[in-house]
Amino acid sequence: MKKLLVLLLVAAAGYFAYQKFIAQKGGEAGQVSALESEFSGIKQQLVQAERSAGATGMDMTSEADSAMGAAEALLRRVRELKPALTEEEALRRAETLEAQIQAFLKKE
Repeated sequence: MKKLLVLLLVAAAGYFAYQKFIAQKGGEAGQVSALESEFSGIKQQLVQAERSAGATGMDMTSEADSAMGAAEALLRRVRELKPALTEEEALRRAETLEAQIQAFLKKE
């Protein structure tokens, strides 16, 4: 089970790295899109940790803490990116993402 979780995390990291490099070529909207994709992965990582804990009864708090730490880091990156955005659509999406991450952190 641990091997499956590690494989899933490695695959997710590879996917997000790929998305980040592709998104840089897509302008501001692409940068925001990459951050949105990364947030989706973080949420999925937390869900996976909760499922693993429920299915196996093992303590998965380190995986959940890892997801929360990643969400906090992502929030900082969104806040750093916002002042540099000039496209209205990209700025709106970044503000929406920031609000979603804040709600996620408060909920968990």
